[in-house]
Amino acid sequence: MEALAILATLQPPAPTSWPGLTEAVDWLVNDTFWDQRSPADAIGTILVNVDEADAIAATLRPLLAIIDELEPTGSDDDYLTHPRWPEVTRAAATAYQLMASQTPAEN
Repeated sequence: MEALAILATLQPPAPTSWPGLTEAVDWLVNDTFWDQRSPADAIGTILVNVDEADAIAATLRPLLAIIDELEPTGSDDDYLTHPRWPEVTRAAATAYQLMASQTPAEN
């Protein structure tokens, strides 16, 4: 969920704090392989239900399109000023809120 929280709040200029864009993409894409398989495959392990899988997929669509266009060598500012970046932040915020609402409160 931290990757979603980061993606939901990143705006240009690129912040220099850690974790940042690189870490969020690593956690959301590279650590899950959701660029190669559906988030729905993670229901019951990482994700709770199809709503979460759909919310993750909605975040990944514009994010992966930006990655394909700019490639991993693009600067953070290039990513954050890309015309599709607002889609990423909106979808990530929606996914984060959904997942946070379904996480049991800690005692």
